[in-house]
Order: sequence, then C-alpha cells, then structure tokens
Amino acid sequence: MAALRTLFAQEHAALAPECAGVFGRQGLFIGCEPEFAEQMVTPMLGRRVALHLHSPGRLVGDAVCAPDELPFPDDSFRLVVLHHAFEGVTAPAMLRDELVRVLEPGGVALIVGFARFGAWRPWLVWQTRGQAASPQLASAGAWRRALARSGVDVYAERRIGAERLNLGGAQLRLPPALRSSWLLLARKRSTNALLRTRPVALRARPVRAPLASGTQRASA
Repeated sequence: MAALRTLFAQEHAALAPECAGVFGRQGLFIGCEPEFAEQMVTPMLGRRVALHLHSPGRLVGDAVCAPDELPFPDDSFRLVVLHHAFEGVTAPAMLRDELVRVLEPGGVALIVGFARFGAWRPWLVWQTRGQAASPQLASAGAWRRALARSGVDVYAERRIGAERLNLGGAQLRLPPALRSSWLLLARKRSTNALLRTRPVALRARPVRAPLASGTQRASA
C-alpha cells in the first residue's frame, strides 16, 4: 500500500538521525518488516542485531526467538529500536520488559507505534478482520508510563504523519494526537542515577563571646 510506505518512509527519516548519533558496542533493531534494520545507518555502533516479526509468537533474523524471550544477556545493547513490531505480538508488555532488560544503563530506546486513535486505525481494523488477534495499539502515554516504571525515562516525543487530511477537497488540519504514528525517545537510568546521595550535615559554627572593653579588663 503506497500510503503505508509513505508513512514508513517518514518514520525512517525521523529515526535515522537518532540512530546515527548513538555510540556503543551494539544495537538491537526489531521491526515489522525484514528490511527495516538495513535502512538505518549507524556509523558509531560496533554491531547491529536485526529481528523482525514473523508471526505473533516468533521473531526471526539474526536469531529466532519468542518476543518474550530474547536470547541476549542483560544490558547487552546501547541502542534498542522497536518499529511497530509490538503491535503484532500477543503480549506486548512482555516484549517491552525484555527490551528494558537487554538495554544497558544509559542506553537509548527508540519506539514507534501507530497512534491509538489516529487516521490508520480504521485501515488496521479492516486489514485484520477475521483474525484471531487484533493489532495491539497503544498510546504513547501508556508506553511512557510503563517505561518509567521500569527505569527508562522518555526525554522526547514526536508525532509522525500527514498534518492535514483531505476531505472532499477541503484540507482539515489534524491535531497531533490524530496523526498517524508516534515516536518515543527514551534513556535507561544509569546505576549512578539510582544511588541516593547522602545529605551532608553542616556543623554549626561556635559563637565567640565579644571581648570586654579595656576598662572592664583592667578592673577584672
């Protein structure tokens, strides 16, 4: 579908500079299409691991695994990018937990999803009619709150897609919440940020008694 390809191109354009600016050992890319990771340029990453959604219970690519059991150690990736894949799995919350687990402290997570009440919702519902599992659409706010509870803080949120809708020749301006998709930029809290600094107790300075006058000293 040409319109969907156009939207994906807009999303890739929004992701590209963010991916290119991350420095680290390796990054994990999970998309809804096999070619997603190939379109991201990451000159400062040592290695890229790419997976894509094959079925609601299976990710394939550089590894084959269930979405809720990523075969990577804790704190493995400096960058984690999730492009729509969570919308096709049966347990997106478990995939989110796995992404948080494999993201290293201080690492960056980039998540793209369809807006829950955006212009694409009717099309998605129509495309998945008759299927046992419907798309797991979620709002950017729900993801932001869930990530924060897991120690990953969103530092920027962007809306992607057409700003105007053509209705019978009239251009209707869409509010941000109704644009096609959202992008969250988040960072995992570092270990140092989780440590509480002990308050420093200040000692009160002793108050010196004023010196007596010369007459008083002489008569003392």
